[in-house]
Amino acid sequence: MDLSKLTLSDKIIGGTAIAMVINLLFLPWHKVSMFGISETRSGVQSPNSFWGLLALLLALALIAVIIVRKVTDVELPEVPLPWGQLTFFATIAVGALVLIKLISETDFLGFGAYLAVLLGGGMIYGGFLGKDDADSSTSLGSGSGAPPTPF
Repeated sequence: MDLSKLTLSDKIIGGTAIAMVINLLFLPWHKVSMFGISETRSGVQSPNSFWGLLALLLALALIAVIIVRKVTDVELPEVPLPWGQLTFFATIAVGALVLIKLISETDFLGFGAYLAVLLGGGMIYGGFLGKDDADSSTSLGSGSGAPPTPF
C-alpha cells in the first residue's frame, strides 16, 4: 500500500467520507429531552432513515473506490465516464441525500445533522478538485476515439 499515490482530492474525499460514516452511525441527529429523559437518534435511524442509509452506503462506496483505485494495483472496469467525474457525482449525491434527510425532519436536530452538512460540503469540494484527474486507463467518455481493449 503506497499512500503517496493519493492526491489532495482523494485525501479530502476519503477523510470526509470516513467522518461522514462515523457521523451517520454514531452522532446524534435528533435529540429530545423531556422530564429528565433524553432520547437521541443517529443519521441511520428514524425519522427518514432511508436517506441516511443511502448516504452511508454511498460514502462507504467512495472510500472503497479510492482505496482500490489509488492504493492497490487492482484494475477497475471500464466505465462510460472517467472515475474522477463519477466520484464527483457520487459526492454530490451524498450531499444531496444528507440535505434531503435534514430537510425532511427539522425538529429537535442534534449537532450531527449540522456536522453532516459541513462534511457533505467538504466531500463535494474534494470531488470538484478531482473531477478532472486523469485516469491511468482510457475510458469511453475520454474522447480518444479508439475502443477499449478487452482484457
